[in-house]
Amino acid sequence: MVNVASIFSTLGNPNSLIPLAIKDTASSTGMTMGSFITGKEEGQDRFIDEVGTEAIWLLGIPAYKRIFDKTVYKLAGIDPKFDVRNLKDKEIFEKIQKYAPTEDIKNNMAKIAKQQSKTKNTAVAKFFISTGLTIATYIGLTKAKHKYTEDKIRKNILKEEQEKKNANPSFKGLGKTIQSFAFSPVKNMWILDGAITTERLTDSRSPQEFAGYAIKEVSLLLMLYYVGEKIQELCEKYAHKKYNKSIGLDSRVLENKDLQHAFEDGSIIKSLKEFEQIKANGDGAIYEFLHTNPNNHIVKYAKKSEIIKMYEKPQKWYEIFKKTEITNKIDTRKYIDLEDIKGVYTKLDTLYKQYQTAIKDGETSEKFFKGVKKLKRGSIIMNIGTSIVVLGILTPAIMVAKRLADKDDIEFHTKKQIREQMKEEGLIA
Repeated sequence: MVNVASIFSTLGNPNSLIPLAIKDTASSTGMTMGSFITGKEEGQDRFIDEVGTEAIWLLGIPAYKRIFDKTVYKLAGIDPKFDVRNLKDKEIFEKIQKYAPTEDIKNNMAKIAKQQSKTKNTAVAKFFISTGLTIATYIGLTKAKHKYTEDKIRKNILKEEQEKKNANPSFKGLGKTIQSFAFSPVKNMWILDGAITTERLTDSRSPQEFAGYAIKEVSLLLMLYYVGEKIQELCEKYAHKKYNKSIGLDSRVLENKDLQHAFEDGSIIKSLKEFEQIKANGDGAIYEFLHTNPNNHIVKYAKKSEIIKMYEKPQKWYEIFKKTEITNKIDTRKYIDLEDIKGVYTKLDTLYKQYQTAIKDGETSEKFFKGVKKLKRGSIIMNIGTSIVVLGILTPAIMVAKRLADKDDIEFHTKKQIREQMKEEGLIA
């Protein structure tokens, strides 16, 4: 049975690569189909480019990071799961050690405390090396694709000439910005996409290919990293203004029945008051609060949103297909952005006030939350749906129309260039 709530929770997760993958797949499919309209060879070339690029785009950085963890981190004796942003605040780092989920992790943190520079430098190196190797892999794919396409076109041209003449021709020869990018899977993609776009434009084989990539890459980057976020913001403002319903909380929280129950039984009030009181005591007090108040709804929903990561028991090599066991302890190696925690409090407080108003106006709890979920799902559908239409239909259609409107631009220019080159080489007349 399809779990609708789970689907929207995944699609609405701002740190998930799945929404990006869906948008990019729509773009790749549309571009490939459009290229086949203008010619089989161009379609094959585009297919290799789009599929290969998407595989590298999604899997490259995680794969190289994994290799780095298993080699460099292991040799350095550093836990690769420790987030170096935890070293920013001395008071919080002491609490991170205090609440370490296991003794092994606590001992490892004691080592990290003594070699902080080494830990930071290794993390920065991991970011640059994994990103650099992924970019290099993409460049290698592009060079291989160009060679494959050229060889394919040469064979096809010779075959065409042979059919025309019925002859047998002969063949011839880390600051803050770095931290922001290094630890966000989505922001990792910004750098990779920037490199891919630059390489595609600079390595274009003709003005025709350059124009095609320019149209495609600009629309892709805008929809992936700017327009989608703006659509989400507009939907949230619309929901707030038109329906007096805040939909800023993570989908995994809004889709969970526990939130509705907390509003109905009033337990949310105690949680909001507790956090409001502790918030005034500073970040160290907030961090302590997260560990000592697991039943507080702000803490529970921060965990549900994965702002707080829970400790997962390490698996043996023979347990790779077994579901990971998640404990009830916070994994203190992972970084907790306390501004995001405060954001959960603010959004919950706003939603609860809206809930109280709705109940006073005669709206039922069931109707209120049904409306919130509907608006949140609508914003996700609007975000992803708009991207699919723009990237998978409109952009490819514009590119094909541009080509078909100019009879001199219909033929694959790379094929035209190779044909002229083969004439100069005396391979064809």
